[in-house]
Parts: sequence; C-alpha cells; structure tokens
Amino acid sequence: MVNTKSTSKIGKIAELERRQKVAASLRETLAILNTNLPLEKLLNYIVNQACPLLNADAAAIYHLQVNGILTIQGLVGLSNEYIKYGNIPLGKMATGNAALTKKPIFVYNTRELLEEPGITSDLVMAVDKLSKEFSSLLSVPIEIREENYGSLTLYYRKQHAVTEEEISLARDFSNQAALAIDNARMRTQIKQDAVTEERNRLARELHDSVTQNLFSANLIADTIPVLIQRNPQKALEGLDELRLLTKGALAEMRSLLLELRPNALEDTSLEDLFHQLAETASGRLRKPVSLEIKGQAFLPSDIRLTFYRIAQEALNNIIKHAEAETIKISLTLTPDEVDGTCTSAVLVIQDDGCGFKDIPDSAIHLGFCIMKERAQNAGADLEIKSKVNIGTTIQLSWKAKDEEFA
Repeated sequence: MVNTKSTSKIGKIAELERRQKVAASLRETLAILNTNLPLEKLLNYIVNQACPLLNADAAAIYHLQVNGILTIQGLVGLSNEYIKYGNIPLGKMATGNAALTKKPIFVYNTRELLEEPGITSDLVMAVDKLSKEFSSLLSVPIEIREENYGSLTLYYRKQHAVTEEEISLARDFSNQAALAIDNARMRTQIKQDAVTEERNRLARELHDSVTQNLFSANLIADTIPVLIQRNPQKALEGLDELRLLTKGALAEMRSLLLELRPNALEDTSLEDLFHQLAETASGRLRKPVSLEIKGQAFLPSDIRLTFYRIAQEALNNIIKHAEAETIKISLTLTPDEVDGTCTSAVLVIQDDGCGFKDIPDSAIHLGFCIMKERAQNAGADLEIKSKVNIGTTIQLSWKAKDEEFA
C-alpha cells in the first residue's frame, strides 16, 4: 500500500528544491547583468539558464528588425538546419504572434502551425524543420520601455502541457533579457555621448587656440612687409610674435593629435609633453614661457597623466583669467639609485598675473576643483598660493609609496 503522506512530503520537498533553484538562477542572472559582458554572451547566458528551469530542450531570443522580420539574437539547443529558416515575420507563427500581440503564445503541436492562414512557402519549410525536432513551443514577448523588441521562444522535443507557473517564469526570463538589452543600450549611449563630448571639446580647443593663433599670425604676416619699410624694429618684433604664434599653433595641433590617440599620451615622454605644453602656452600668451626640467626618472603611467593633465588645466586657467606677462614651469624628478624609477616628483607653475585673495567657487574656477580631484586620486598633494596683483603659484608633489618598489 502506497504511503500517501510520504509521497506528498517528497513532492513538497522536490517542489521546494525546484523553487530554490529558480530563485538562485534568477539571482545569478541578475548578477551577470551588472557586468560588462557583451550583449550576445548575456543573452546566451539567459537562454541557457531558462531551458532547464522551464523543462525546455532549446530556447532562442528573437529581435524585431526595422523590416518587420524577427531574427535570432541568442540561442541554445537549435540545430543549424532550423536556424537557416529562423527569420520569422512579425505576426506569423508563435514567435511573431507573441511579439505582435505582446502576449504569451503556446503551441501544443507544432504541426498546427501549418494551418495558419497566409503562411508562405519559406515558413512551410521552417515549420517542417521545426516539427521534426520539436513537438511543442512557448513564446513570450520581450518589451523594453513599451517598445516591442521581440520574443523569447522555448522549444520542447516531446509534447508538453505548459503550466501558468512556467509561463510566469518564462516572463521573468523575458524581463531579464529586456534588462540586459536595455543596459547594453545605455552603456553604448554613454560611450557615444562621451565620444561626442570629447569631439566637441577638441573642436572648441581648435577654435579657441589654433584657429585664433593662425588668424593672428596671418594678420601679422600681412603687415610685416609694410613695417619693414616704415619701422624695421617693429617688423622684427612682429617676426618674433609670428614665430611664437606659429610655434604655439604647431604645439597645440600636436597636443590635439595626442588627445585623439589616447595611447600616444602613454608613449610620449613626460619631458616632451611638457615642452609641448610650454610651447602651446607661449603661442596663446604670445610671450615666451620658461620651462625647466631637473632629473630623469620613470613615472607610473597614471601619475604621468595626472601631472600632464594638471599642468594643462593650470596653464589654461592662467591664460584665460590671470592676465599674466610671464609663466614659469619647473618639473623636478628624483630617480631611485637602483632602478631609476621615480621616488618623487614636484611640479611648480608660477605666473605674475592678477592673482586672487581666496579661491572662489564660481564656474570659471571649476578648474581648481578638477585639479585637486586629480591630485587626490593620484595620491599627490596640490598647493595653490596666490596674492592679488602679484601672481599665483601652483605646486603638485608626489612621492612613491614603499610597496611600489617591493
């Protein structure tokens, strides 16, 4: 005689274990969605998780294209024979109907799909291939912010009577696919926005510095022939200014080319980068900018970039706001006696401009905040001293930690 209580208890335990597996799978999938894995891998992970939990033998995520055709974007368990016929028009078969109606569509016997009105010869071949491999299927829509994105379709080799709980779980996996796709889109948009912003910044730099310098150089070049006859001394001064302008424009163009190729910043020595900065500043200021570099040592790439960016920001601020006549840049690198790596670096930038009493919080001095944030992130100290009508001194100091030499 069968012990019904014992059987019932075993059934409850099995159901509890199944629910725990479902919960664990959904948690794992959500964790994967927060990574930077490519979308294709994320979708393949989702269908691989969905199949065993929904007792399915295969699964596919379909994406609705602009031409009204649903194409496979992620899959597991489907043969190459069927994939050849995997393009499904919107509103056709279970996959197309689920996407159109935004409702789950279940087909107990896949041969029934041949009875669908308006089925084309291509779809007849697709159904023929499908029915030879799978007897039942379930398709649920994938919606992203009310957009009809496509469908998640699950395939069963044997005829399968799907339950409401399975449909609900299929919807959960459909929602996870939607979340993965939405996250991927946002990451792509963020990258595109960053690229656009960087292009706009470079365009502004090109307009504010190079274009204006070349325009000024052209004006000076036009007046020099006249000045040579009327005032040779003024003509010589004009030639000096023309030399500074063209040299600065060339340095500015080189800097912009480095910005367009980020790896080039790492490949260029700090000394060369600072020479370019000094020449660029000289062209924009139209006066010589002194640069002194003491010592040679190898700085970590992130620290090199920090020194370059802070110097770049400091010089931009001086040229735009300080009304300075002179700028002095000093960079001191102290090498380790054993391997030549840098143990400390000190950058000092001085100007004789208008100065200020206190560092204001206004938008034009946002550069100071950016400089301080960069210094903090690099473990460096930034000190800014200024006196009204005397000038400003900016000092950036960095020391290597002991573990960097371990």
